[in-house]
Amino acid sequence: MIFSTMEPEAPDLDLLEIEQKCDAVGKFTRAMDDGVKELLTVGQEHWKRCTGPLPKEYQKIGKALQSLATVFSSSGYQGETDLNAAITEAGKTYEEIAGLVAEQGAIEKVKESDKLVATSKITPQDKQNMVKRVGTMSYALQAEMNHFHSNRIYDYNSVIRLYLEQQVQFYETIAEKLRQALGRFPVM
Repeated sequence: MIFSTMEPEAPDLDLLEIEQKCDAVGKFTRAMDDGVKELLTVGQEHWKRCTGPLPKEYQKIGKALQSLATVFSSSGYQGETDLNAAITEAGKTYEEIAGLVAEQGAIEKVKESDKLVATSKITPQDKQNMVKRVGTMSYALQAEMNHFHSNRIYDYNSVIRLYLEQQVQFYETIAEKLRQALGRFPVM
């Protein structure tokens, strides 16, 4: 009934092709949902263990990102090549970070730095360097969190606003058609 109010200005589409495209999008959406869930799960685990051994977590994030890029590339949509390449590179970057983190457990060491200086296991300069690295990591993490929230707010605002505008337009079309139908009935 709702579709009867729509009047496309293009030729009829091949129903078999439409069905295949709908099935492909449905499969892609489910796979994307699984990929995003995997990435979120790994991300949550990662942040819970921020003070623990991080290399494996960074490797998991890297692999999850690369897995997500593989899922995205399976959609066959032409406009996402750059996005897939960027996600793949981000995954590789996280794997590189895993190597860096394996070499330096800065957060834990900073917590124990006074003990390490007292026992002459590190110098005061080493402690200062560790504190600086942790500060840098903290600022980078905060910037990423702020960037995420800023983009999330913008994206959801834009999408929901567009959706509601389209809904208003759609229901205005329905109301206009009902007014036209009502106008055919004389007032008695």
